[in-house]
Amino acid sequence: MKLVEVVPEDLTISNDLTRTGSAKAFSERLQASIEEIGLAEPIKVAPLPKGGYLVIDGGLRLQAIRALRKADPTRFRTIPAYLYDYEQRFEIRYQSDIYQDLLPSQLAQLVEHLHEAEHVKKVDIARYIGVSPATLRNYTGLARLMQRGGLFAQVVSLMDTEVFPSSNPFAWLRLSAKGIRKVFEVFTSKSESAEIWIEASLHRVKQGRTVRYPADVVESVTGNLPDDCYQSSGEERSVKKVLGLQRTKRMKKRAIDFAPARKHLKVVSSRSKDPVLQRAAKSLTEYLK
Repeated sequence: MKLVEVVPEDLTISNDLTRTGSAKAFSERLQASIEEIGLAEPIKVAPLPKGGYLVIDGGLRLQAIRALRKADPTRFRTIPAYLYDYEQRFEIRYQSDIYQDLLPSQLAQLVEHLHEAEHVKKVDIARYIGVSPATLRNYTGLARLMQRGGLFAQVVSLMDTEVFPSSNPFAWLRLSAKGIRKVFEVFTSKSESAEIWIEASLHRVKQGRTVRYPADVVESVTGNLPDDCYQSSGEERSVKKVLGLQRTKRMKKRAIDFAPARKHLKVVSSRSKDPVLQRAAKSLTEYLK
C-alpha cells in the first residue's frame, strides 16, 4: 500500500463499491469539514486497467471535493490516496465497511488486540484502516477508559451512543474517581446518581431521543475541577501544558523555512522516472509553500 497524490479527474466511482443511503445532512457536514480543514483521511483507490483510478473507499469525500472545485477550481488539484491492487478492491471495500460500522469501543478493542496479541504496529493499523495517527491514539484512550472500569467504562458506552464525542477520551482519562463523579454531577440533577443518569441517557437513545454534548462542553466541564479531581497534580498538569505549548512553538519555528525541502523535492520531481514519486514530490512541494 502506497500513499500517492491523484488528480480528481482521474478518479472513477463505481456503484458496486458505493455505500447506499447517505443522509443529506451528513454530506453537507462532510463538505463543510473538508472545505475548512482539508481532507483529513486519504481515500482508497486502485489503478484501472484502462487508466485512471477506481475509488474503493471515499466516494462521499470525492463528491464533496468535486463540489468545492466547482466553486474554486484551484483547490484540491490533487487528492491524497492509498493505492491498492485492483484485485483487492472488494476485499478492501468490505474491510472499510466493517471499520465504519464498528462502534468506538469495538474499534478500540480491535486496535489493542492487533497491537498486543498480533504485534502489529499502531502506525500500520492506522494505515490499514485508513485513519490518521491522531485518530488511532483516541482508540487507545478509549481502551484505557474501558480497562479502568466503573464510570470510566460507562463513559465509553455513552460515546458508543454519541451522547459524548469519542474524539477526546483523554479529557476523561485525566480524571480521578472523585473527579469523574464531580463531572457527572454537572450533567445530573441533585436527586439522581451518575449511574441512574447514565441508564436514563442510554434508554433515551433507544427511544430515539439522544441528547448530545459537544466536545467543547466536555472539555470545559472536565477541565475546571479542583486539583484532587485529577490523576496528576495541578503543577504537573501545568508543566505538561507548558511543554505542549513549547512543542507547538518549535514546530511553528521549524515550519518557517521549507526552502531546502522544496529544493530537494524539485530535484525528485524533475529527475525521477517513477510517476507516483514525481506526483508525490510535486504535491508535497505545493503543500510546503
